[in-house]
Amino acid sequence: MREQRRGIGRGAVALAAAAAMLAGAAGAAGAAPVPGGATFGITTPDAAAGGSVTHTVKVNAALKGRFELHMEPAEGFRWWDPTGEAQDLRRSTPTGAPGVTCREEPYENGEDLAVCDLPAGEHTLTYTVNPAPHMEAWGVEVNVGFRPDDGSPASTGQSVFQVLSDNPVEKSYRVFGRDTAGRLWSHQTLPTDTRPLDPWWRQDHGSGWGAFDAVTKLSPIGTDNRGGGVVAREPNGTLWYYPASGVKWTDRVFKPRVRVGTGWSVYNSVRGTGDVTGDGHPDLVARDTSGVLWLYRGTGVESAPFADRTRVGSGWQVYNALTGGVDSTSDGHADLFARDTSGALWLYQGTGDPARPYAPRVKAGTSGWNAYTAVIAPGDGGPDGRGALLVRDRDGVLYWYRGTGNASAPLGNRTPAAQSQPYNAWM
Repeated sequence: MREQRRGIGRGAVALAAAAAMLAGAAGAAGAAPVPGGATFGITTPDAAAGGSVTHTVKVNAALKGRFELHMEPAEGFRWWDPTGEAQDLRRSTPTGAPGVTCREEPYENGEDLAVCDLPAGEHTLTYTVNPAPHMEAWGVEVNVGFRPDDGSPASTGQSVFQVLSDNPVEKSYRVFGRDTAGRLWSHQTLPTDTRPLDPWWRQDHGSGWGAFDAVTKLSPIGTDNRGGGVVAREPNGTLWYYPASGVKWTDRVFKPRVRVGTGWSVYNSVRGTGDVTGDGHPDLVARDTSGVLWLYRGTGVESAPFADRTRVGSGWQVYNALTGGVDSTSDGHADLFARDTSGALWLYQGTGDPARPYAPRVKAGTSGWNAYTAVIAPGDGGPDGRGALLVRDRDGVLYWYRGTGNASAPLGNRTPAAQSQPYNAWM
């Protein structure tokens, strides 16, 4: 089993490798000099897909040493596939003045690391970037470092450029599952070095999750660990909030938890909905035992994540599953899906209006949805940004229902996704 118990994926390996080789916190271009190290002037103009552009790095080295350069996805982008997407960003080996020798060395994540042996002094290194014509609109981080041969502290610098393309970058999201021992795991919806949602390639996010009788994401969480975080309820009614860490290339998805409050045992369903009120903060809905649905608006404040509740409406006891957080109708508002006891699926389209967060329901699927033991909304189903549903049948097979952007028929036909682990909770 290729599990990662507190382990790291390929992106995290790249970060660890960069930390080891560049040895120091990254700084902006032109960072203050480090004794015995170097200063940098980095010029990285944007590069059009199918075009060519020259980047320049000026290095002022106090001593003889080793210069290194590596590119990776910028903040806010998922990790790319080193054997596919990374290869679309073609970079030449840097060149410089006489006496400067540059070469490519293997990088721990399978890509190339540009290395130059520099004598003390000022140097101007140039290289070309040629994105493939079909490359997506990535943000790219250029990391440079200099390590003196005498062991003095290393210096680092950083710059960011954009690949100019009409093709958007498809995001990768985390699908979480809790096993019978109470451990929380996540799988990714897009591959790096394995197939999407591979049941045997997963990250471990710790034990103790069996203490909760309800867990839900507030909104999709990307593999860059950005998103709305998770709320979890204990049987005694105490609700906890786990904010997303926002730290990329790591399995540390959550910040330390925050106690929201008590009394939440009056609800028999607590679900994250994404931002349905149009204020940029993910919201939460909760259904009480009489079938009334309540909205808790997100505040964006981690220490007090929800405002006081407001009533959405009654009659919600007819549903045995609620899931939301994605925009399947392409109107910019997160939608809510509800499955009734007959197995029909209904769409409640988000409005962005706190006083009336959902439009009247529209049937999204006829009978048959009771065949699924889990219905969740991990994130977008493709580069078009339309939210998708992921379902699990009683045989453990996962299927996608991708969003269409059409409110009258919001989901396409189902397509196989993967086999699944036998989790007792999904989100």
